[in-house]
Amino acid sequence: MSKPTSKRAQLTKRILIGVGLALVLVYIVFVFITTNFLGNNNIATETVYRTKAFETIDSKALIARNEEYLSYSSNGVLVYDVDDGGKVTANGTIATAYASQEDVAVIQQIEQLDERIAFLESINQVNNSPSVGLDTVNAQINERMIDLIKGVNTRDFGNLTNTEQSLLTSMLRKQIVTGKQGDFTEKINALKAERDALKSSTGASIGTVKSPDAGYFVSKVDGYEKTFDVSKLDEITAEDVENAQPAEIDESAYIGKIIKDVNWYVLCPITSDQAANLTHASSSVKVRLPSVLDEPIPAKVLYVNNYSNNEKAIAVLQCNYMSDALSYLRHDNVEIIVNEYEGLKIPKSALHDDYVTYTVTDDKGNDTEQREKVQGVYIEYGTELVFKQVAIAYSGDDYIIVNEEPPAGTLLNGSTVSLYDKVVIEGGDLFDGKIIS
Repeated sequence: MSKPTSKRAQLTKRILIGVGLALVLVYIVFVFITTNFLGNNNIATETVYRTKAFETIDSKALIARNEEYLSYSSNGVLVYDVDDGGKVTANGTIATAYASQEDVAVIQQIEQLDERIAFLESINQVNNSPSVGLDTVNAQINERMIDLIKGVNTRDFGNLTNTEQSLLTSMLRKQIVTGKQGDFTEKINALKAERDALKSSTGASIGTVKSPDAGYFVSKVDGYEKTFDVSKLDEITAEDVENAQPAEIDESAYIGKIIKDVNWYVLCPITSDQAANLTHASSSVKVRLPSVLDEPIPAKVLYVNNYSNNEKAIAVLQCNYMSDALSYLRHDNVEIIVNEYEGLKIPKSALHDDYVTYTVTDDKGNDTEQREKVQGVYIEYGTELVFKQVAIAYSGDDYIIVNEEPPAGTLLNGSTVSLYDKVVIEGGDLFDGKIIS
């Protein structure tokens, strides 16, 4: 009676082993399919955007110009007719002298009244211009609001007053166009009467200061005006600039100076390695002077002096952009923008090596398909991964910038990453054509 029981136990054992092996086989097939065909959710992507990067050299700069002192020895109180950084012509009037401070105060009141009259007259013109409608005025207000915001964000304080005045003009014009404000004729006439009364109560000028040369006027002197001869900047060294000291001058003896040339010079002590980098760069660079301007200005590499192969060199950069702030700038931290790169920003973690397939045509017109391993990225394309070759233009610490449209012949199959693509920055077992969920 015991033998049938033993046979049944053995059969049950075999069935259980078979079921176990089948389950293991099913699991292996499941893992293979999900890994290679159905993909997985253990990948992270990042959208590709356009950006800029700069290769820069940082230094402490001294500004050199062709400058001439202006003096005035006669009696009287001076009123400047030219703002700092303003252009002057040879023999042009820079300042006017008056007998007393009271006369100067009256002259300044007259100038303020003239500005207000001109401002209101410009607003009045809207009534005489049939082409100026509400849509036009609203567009001007929006445009000047944007200009004002940009000026604040870029610290372009020199132009903020003009921008603010333009915005106020447009807002007042809107009031006239919509009928909320009449014209300003009555106010203008009252201001003119006030101005004429002041003119009759003040004395005439007792002298003027003329410019000896054409150039830019600056009302301040600092003692560095004659430190460097701008015609011999090819001879200076880094030590000359670092050891430069202002001359002892009586500032009260001068009413200002004339910058005689349109060109001025940024003298930048740099290392020998930086000098080599700058020498091999384009002669046209950009310069950022953060204490006065946020936006870079164009410059030309005039000289890179590196005498006796010592550790220090001097870069002489030539600029011709001028503003009131730049006209009296003497020292500043400077950022020389040697190269500028623009393209698509991609994290370095997205870079991989994989094969791309391309077609080669021989002299007889026969096509041959070839495969070659290149550097590129995997992008999410629908439900699969696609490998795209990249052409790297710039490499930072943790990201690269790639060309959107690389030069002909750079890409083996002509395909690369595009703006707004989603590149894989994290994930395992990546390959071209992999199905992802």
